[in-house]
Amino acid sequence: MFENLPFPSLFVCFLIFILWLHYEKRKSSREEKKRSDEFWQREEAANCARNKDISKLTMFEPDMKQIPMPESSDENICYYQNRVTEQSRLPMMDLSEYSNTDLKLAYGVGNFKTLSQYDENFNDFLMNMSNLGKAYHKGELLEEAAAVYRCCLSSGSDKSTDYRALAEIYATMGARRELSSLAEEVLRSELPRREILSQEFRKLV
Repeated sequence: MFENLPFPSLFVCFLIFILWLHYEKRKSSREEKKRSDEFWQREEAANCARNKDISKLTMFEPDMKQIPMPESSDENICYYQNRVTEQSRLPMMDLSEYSNTDLKLAYGVGNFKTLSQYDENFNDFLMNMSNLGKAYHKGELLEEAAAVYRCCLSSGSDKSTDYRALAEIYATMGARRELSSLAEEVLRSELPRREILSQEFRKLV
């Protein structure tokens, strides 16, 4: 593009480009430093935040009546039935909307460990629910598997693998209405690539 320009013009253009590149680099460095400073300021404030009363926070309490627990000789099924039952007795909270800094700012640094444990218990419960659904599916207990995945999703799971597993079960069962409803539910969710996932489910109907 510079072939018809005289040498001085080429030099000027090159110099302008170098100056622009230097400006953008400094601008990016300033913005990065600003973000870093703001983060550490919030973190410092969070580490000094006073404790607040957490005794009235709403705990997540799963409805165990909605989770099928049929008798089984399958060791894998029995293992995850026990894990889900044990986890259901622990204090749980879904705190996924909070970063560690946000959690300390909201409830005090002294409550951070306790609340983090509640959140970990919640995530472990969902993980074991998902594994129980897999165990039922593998054991060809489709109704039970579908019920477990439905409970898992209604409890707050946002894993596309759980949605896909439930869709596969509905397809095997010939549950076309449920598949259509699941496709609509996915569209209303915050899942990444939800449009593509919803289309996948519609193809199974």
